[in-house]
Amino acid sequence: MNFNEMSLNQKFAQMIMIGLDFYDLDDEVIKFIKEYKIGGVVLYKKNYTSIESMTTFINKLKKINENNIPLFIAIDQENGRVNRFPKEIPTIYSPLKQAYTRDLKIINTVNDITSYLLKSVGVNMNFAPCLDIVRSEKNKAIGNRSYGSTFEDVCLYGIPFMENMKKHNIISVVKHFPGHGASNKDSHLLKPEIKDLKTLEKEDIIPFEYAIKKGVDAIMVGHLIIKGYGLKPASINKNIIDDYLINRYNYNGLIISDDIRMNASRDFTGLKRRIFNAINAGNDIVMIKYKKNDIKMYKKLFKNINKINPEIINNSSKKILDIKNKYNLTNKENILNIDINKVNEKIKEINKIIIDIYNNK
Repeated sequence: MNFNEMSLNQKFAQMIMIGLDFYDLDDEVIKFIKEYKIGGVVLYKKNYTSIESMTTFINKLKKINENNIPLFIAIDQENGRVNRFPKEIPTIYSPLKQAYTRDLKIINTVNDITSYLLKSVGVNMNFAPCLDIVRSEKNKAIGNRSYGSTFEDVCLYGIPFMENMKKHNIISVVKHFPGHGASNKDSHLLKPEIKDLKTLEKEDIIPFEYAIKKGVDAIMVGHLIIKGYGLKPASINKNIIDDYLINRYNYNGLIISDDIRMNASRDFTGLKRRIFNAINAGNDIVMIKYKKNDIKMYKKLFKNINKINPEIINNSSKKILDIKNKYNLTNKENILNIDINKVNEKIKEINKIIIDIYNNK
């Protein structure tokens, strides 16, 4: 579709990404994807039971998308405890255990396996790596999802995952800007506050700055309240996005909100208002976990897009289409052609190497 021929509603729809946290696609969701022609979906482990059914599910989404603009098919595959592959694939050890080896060859082997699997099933966007610094075992929200307790380690061992995915034509979305490791609270449940702005700027934000220098295409902004920036979390705080990503780092890639249904993003406004707030703050894509009867809210949302400056919608949708073209996204059915047993053997081998080093240090 020619960008100039798109209506404002069609452009706005590209900014919406829904999370599908259920096994089957019911009529409501199918109707929503078909009619509204949204920009993307996020997969969860509930969507499938095997690599084969994962591929089938993705192909079904592509078929439902009656739009010549392909969907972002996104996932959270960090390895370790944030693992979205079905049970038939052994869980690869966490980023922290990988980094503990201090061996980039091992880490790159993990990255190759992960990117290969994602590419094979048809995933084209991954919310990883976590570029957060972990400072203590109390930080359960991040913990072993991080590549280390210093920004040097996070840069050294985390950025190769981003680069590996790009090599495999998968869009890497680094997270959680400006750095979840500076808070011990979990934004899924609470409102994490970052009070030490000096440490945030000298340490936590550095991996994101490095990712930008290395050409990252997408950054996820976390639900983090930053001292001196009021009570709005970074994900819906225009001042934080402007002061850091836009003005300080001249970042012009995609900006994606963390799921705005998470507790930390909630305030006294409804979901529709939160979506508007996230977009007006500078997010190009708003991620929202889909729930039954949400279609009623989206009808109201699309009727009220005049509350958003058309220039914002035009700029964001243009960036989205440019990224989709850059990565040659397609609606074409994905043909699964992998040897599961061979992949699983590689995972077992690399896991054994990682755990042997971990236990003997």
